[in-house]
Amino acid sequence: MNYEEIIKLSEWLDKSSFTTYSLSIDGVSLSISKQQQYPENVLHPILQAPVVTQVAAPATTPVVAIEKVDPNAPSQISNQNHIIYSPIVGIYYESASPGGTPFVKVAQKVRKGDVLCLLEAMKLMNEITADVDGVVEKIYITNGNMVEACMPLFEINTEEG
Repeated sequence: MNYEEIIKLSEWLDKSSFTTYSLSIDGVSLSISKQQQYPENVLHPILQAPVVTQVAAPATTPVVAIEKVDPNAPSQISNQNHIIYSPIVGIYYESASPGGTPFVKVAQKVRKGDVLCLLEAMKLMNEITADVDGVVEKIYITNGNMVEACMPLFEINTEEG
């Protein structure tokens, strides 16, 4: 496979709905992947405030809680908090080596561009960086666990940055 063919394949992948493509020819393997872009103005379902209604019942029957999501209700997360979502599926690592110092901890100040964690996908380590200045309010995932694309990873308070 020559350079022009690789470029054509990359262009095809960019225009297609595929996110990864692997090819092996004559003992040479090529893997190409792309990250999906998600619009920032889409409200993530986790950010919508649930409305809980309790239904009364006789004492012998437990109370049932019904959860409805009201799209007009204010977000549970205040305006100064920013959520960083996983751009890919992978395994979350809080440090560069096993038992190493975590990149960030809750209540730690971060600057735009600081490494927050590593996500391992297809044997590649992908750095996830802060896209805002602020203070880490919450870390949603624990070390060594699998994350899905669009899953929240960090909550950063931008007013304290």
